[in-house]
Amino acid sequence: MPNSAPHFPDAALEWLVGDDGNNEVLTLSPAAGLPRKLARRGHHVWCIDKDPARLQQMGAAPGLATVAARAEALPFAPCQFDLVLAHQIIHELAPGIAFGELARVLRPNGWVGVSYLTRDDSVPWVRRLMALMRSIDPEAMSADLGTGVTKQLVASKYFPHHEQRDFRIWIPVTRERLVTMTSRHRALASLPDREREQVLRAVGAIYDGAAAGSELRLPYQLSCWRAYVDHSEMTTPIVIGDDALVIPL
Repeated sequence: MPNSAPHFPDAALEWLVGDDGNNEVLTLSPAAGLPRKLARRGHHVWCIDKDPARLQQMGAAPGLATVAARAEALPFAPCQFDLVLAHQIIHELAPGIAFGELARVLRPNGWVGVSYLTRDDSVPWVRRLMALMRSIDPEAMSADLGTGVTKQLVASKYFPHHEQRDFRIWIPVTRERLVTMTSRHRALASLPDREREQVLRAVGAIYDGAAAGSELRLPYQLSCWRAYVDHSEMTTPIVIGDDALVIPL
């Protein structure tokens, strides 16, 4: 990864949270500094994390409150939030429990905003680098979007309607940085020194061929979903037939 983490695009954040700058927002982690960004935009933000130390690292900010909690057992009243924001975390939840909890704390017409940042493998030089690394380790440079659990969310009875958008992010990367990044990969750790140097020279050659004398940009893709809550599953009364309590002898 480059020296700094990819910047979360303003356009993506605006799409995830909507146009209203006075929302009640629950964020499921402090990832990417999103809770503070939202508070600065005028939202009232609650941030949860199971690790109190990570919450303390955020520091205090106007409009931002923190609580150590898990998404599977939210310590909030029903219909408290306009939206829930989940960046790089949905895959860590227990879907059967967490999705019902997220629906419970959302107001009618609210939604869960999900986002995942991954490397964009559609660029030719990145595909060549990926093929090189996978010739050593078939599992190298895998790009997991967390789509398995996200698909469960948008197919859930609590969230029957959704929208999806992708945003591309470009991060400058030098030849030296790319070679250093590759050298730290676990796939190279077990190689003899000579083979390892051959791989790193091949990485440099990929860079040189793609850069043509200029600096390359490493592409990322931010995939975003808005899953809208439907409370009917929680509010529809259970109808018991006349013979439901008849015990046959």
